[in-house]
Amino acid sequence: MLLNLITGNDEKDSTSYDRPKDDYVVALKNDVKGLKIGVPKEFFGEGINAEVKAKLQEAIEKYKELGAIVEECSLDIAEYALATYYIIACAEASSNLGRFDGIRYGYRTKNFENLKDIYINSRSEGFGQEVKRRIILGTYVLSSGYYDAYYKKALEVRTLVKQEFDKKFEKYDVLLTPTSPTVAFEIGTRSNNPLEMYLADICTVSVNIAGLPGMSIPCGIDSNGLPIGMQIIGKKFDEETIIKTAYAYEQETKFREKYKPTFKK
Repeated sequence: MLLNLITGNDEKDSTSYDRPKDDYVVALKNDVKGLKIGVPKEFFGEGINAEVKAKLQEAIEKYKELGAIVEECSLDIAEYALATYYIIACAEASSNLGRFDGIRYGYRTKNFENLKDIYINSRSEGFGQEVKRRIILGTYVLSSGYYDAYYKKALEVRTLVKQEFDKKFEKYDVLLTPTSPTVAFEIGTRSNNPLEMYLADICTVSVNIAGLPGMSIPCGIDSNGLPIGMQIIGKKFDEETIIKTAYAYEQETKFREKYKPTFKK
């Protein structure tokens, strides 16, 4: 219902797409017979938790029982998606956050004696560590001498990622992957390890790069009672199919009734 409200063109948003609006409520159908599901093997390789793999395999078997056609496939370019995403995302963060200088936008420090102090202290006090880290990296990849080697190259790889997904959707209706290589982790436990946090995004960033709709739904819990996520990726503007795919699984497994995830205090 919410998606029905926010979808479509917004005359005050130049980045919104002008196309006929769909009714996503009608997509809530418990029927995936004949649906073609691709399972990219690159998302089930090294680094993926064993319990995550096991629960995803159970989900795959459930879809087969429901009449879906499930096949393993390959997305060779996927291994470059994480690096590509962080180069582009950090470059955009550096560019877009430049406006937050304490004068035009955002937080303004109370500790200043001159204009330079406003700039420095507003940004130092207003941005968190991760934001600063991304600004620094983004400024680096956009700087003279490095732009072609990093940012321009990342844009080229993004095009290749998109093309690779387009080829797969010529054959499959949706793609199925883990949402994360691990189970859910407790809030704050990885905050001091940025690289580990970045690697947690390895299954989801390719969707953003390719401009595709994706949905994450729970498909089980691990031995410690923590939830495991399954990602369903669809064709561009084909939210209806991923909603139907997710809904059918949810209705058949009754996940929320069977499992009640527990969280340690």
